[in-house]
Amino acid sequence: MRYVVSDQHEGLRRAVGEGLTEAAWQRCYVHFLRNAFDYVPRKNAEACLMELRWLYDRRDVNEARADLRMWLEKWSGKYSRLCAWVEENIEATWTFYRLPREHHKHMKSTNMLERLNQE
Repeated sequence: MRYVVSDQHEGLRRAVGEGLTEAAWQRCYVHFLRNAFDYVPRKNAEACLMELRWLYDRRDVNEARADLRMWLEKWSGKYSRLCAWVEENIEATWTFYRLPREHHKHMKSTNMLERLNQE
């Protein structure tokens, strides 16, 4: 399986779609969580976004979806804009669940690539 992890940059996504047509695309969950700050006041976001981050530690996508439903129920009254945005965009961050579980930790973000580039 060919697999690409990147941020939401439209040019990158377009290039992946045109040049690596058979590749599965994964939106970096770290960038996704950073983008979530645009939809909630930072001073109030810690507990809400920490719980959102925990969805990436589930065993499979079905477990993550079930927990997402509970997260949405809990936070939609307080942060409706955030919840609507998450519901619309989160599936793109769960492509890594198609991979064997032992690869989940390293393949759900661009952290490994960014570290390599720094070194």
